Amino acid sequence: MTALMNALLANPAVVLTVGAFVLLALPRHLASIWMLLVTALSAIKLYTLGIGEYGALNVFGETLTTVRVDPLARIFAVVFHIAIALNIIYAWGQRDRTQNFATLAYPAACLGGVLSGDLITLFFWWEMAAITSVFLVWAPGTRVTYLSGMRYLSIQILSGVLLLAGIVLIFRETGSLSFDFVGLRDESTGAIKLGALVMFLAFGIKSAFPLLHNWVQDSYSKSTITGAIILSIFTTKLAVYSLARAFPGTNELIYIGAVMTLFPIFFALIENDLRKVLCYSINNQVGFMVVAIGFGTINGAAGYAFGNIIFEGLLFMALGAAMFRTGTSKATELGGLYRTMPITMGLCIVGAMSISAFPGTLGFVTKGLIINAAGEAHNLWIWLVLLFASAGVLEHAGIKIPFFTFFAHDSGKRPKEAPPQMLIAMGIAAVLCIGIGVYPDPLYALMPDQAAIADYHPYSAYHMVEQLQLLLWAVLAFAVLVLIKWYPAEVPSTNLDTDWFWRVPGRSLLGWITGASRATWNALWGIFSGRIQAIMERIYVVHGPEGQMSRSWPIGFMALWTAVLLALVLVLSFLA
Repeated sequence: MTALMNALLANPAVVLTVGAFVLLALPRHLASIWMLLVTALSAIKLYTLGIGEYGALNVFGETLTTVRVDPLARIFAVVFHIAIALNIIYAWGQRDRTQNFATLAYPAACLGGVLSGDLITLFFWWEMAAITSVFLVWAPGTRVTYLSGMRYLSIQILSGVLLLAGIVLIFRETGSLSFDFVGLRDESTGAIKLGALVMFLAFGIKSAFPLLHNWVQDSYSKSTITGAIILSIFTTKLAVYSLARAFPGTNELIYIGAVMTLFPIFFALIENDLRKVLCYSINNQVGFMVVAIGFGTINGAAGYAFGNIIFEGLLFMALGAAMFRTGTSKATELGGLYRTMPITMGLCIVGAMSISAFPGTLGFVTKGLIINAAGEAHNLWIWLVLLFASAGVLEHAGIKIPFFTFFAHDSGKRPKEAPPQMLIAMGIAAVLCIGIGVYPDPLYALMPDQAAIADYHPYSAYHMVEQLQLLLWAVLAFAVLVLIKWYPAEVPSTNLDTDWFWRVPGRSLLGWITGASRATWNALWGIFSGRIQAIMERIYVVHGPEGQMSRSWPIGFMALWTAVLLALVLVLSFLA
């Protein structure tokens, strides 16, 4: 019991989790203050722990390390705390108990996963993240959000089931529960390991690998304004951390990540719902991180995840502020908001510049680590894909979001500026985007591989010229496409993406399977019931009113059968 208490007290995630449950009993008007206080206590706890392993537990002869703070875990834990604080400030005064609970409990679970030193602890927090986050999808309380939440929960639980299966197989293969390098292939034979493959797929679902990604667009865009911001940050980044921990240098990740950076660009360009555009941006941005992990550039993956949480969160917050004032996130219903929301517009542009990696922003000092890795590996095609994808980021997130929200056609809406708490949260995020972009040393000091980052200089002449050329041509391409009216027009529509395969042929296939199953069942039941009816008819022939057993039997015949039965009983009694 003492070991368990020590493990709980050593974990910053437990501080947040306990705070989330206490929140349910607090008066609503104290919720925001309490949430910020608990976040500060968790951050202080993380700081006081320092680098090391804590909270060891012995369970059935196996040692579990419930808290491990190393450089890789630390950088994710630090940015998670920053994100939690920004979300609390942004939603200051929110009195929805369910959302407030999830705002602490869901990030707490992801923080616990990042700090896990063993696979059992990881699985516990992995499932907690799935369960607590779904309340943010259900928060609007409509049938549509309920169904979307059920789909989201099913996919997340499936990821957890696969993770558990992978843990069992890996433990059987290695005898270890440590959450460290797993590797997809056996080092001696090169064959894919079954346990590693199952775990890889579990991480892939949460990372939104291609064809496994639609839950992001379906669920995040249906959440509340604040819920979408929180959801956009934690789940995929926990998966990125897990891939970086267990599968660094896995070659397959390079190509999976490259596809992830590409396909969302095209869907985002034709999407009318700007929140879905940002959801596609999540897929794209995680793709860069996955490529970095494939190259073994953990600094690139961790640094870009740190930056993305801040500048993508800023874009979600700016769009959320516009949605809060206008009631919509559709491009066809927005535009012209710069007249009455100039501060929000300016902060949104800072986020757009940062995600596009303009020099002097957070995106610039982190994305170069990934593109450089492709160049140093002499992988020309992946390098070109990353450059194209970087230009695509500018088109769909760097330009489309601010352009169609605040400029484009005039929607006629003249809303008030965003509320003060939203402006404060966005302002802090914007300051971080510019501050770290200008002076990245504090971020670089958190990088997992200090030897590698010491030789990296983001503001080299080559890097500056390369990025400015890329951005210039991307902006020029956008301007030309708009002028010649080739840029996809924003029209009220529903973009199914690869969900089409599930909803159209998939639904037809399900209908056929259902019909075939029903026909098979009816046929089998007909055969079974026919056999039973034949047996019952035979029994009736023998035992019915006119059957043989109903006739009068001679006394001698009955006496004979009685003697036979008595003899049988005597024989059985003797044998017993």
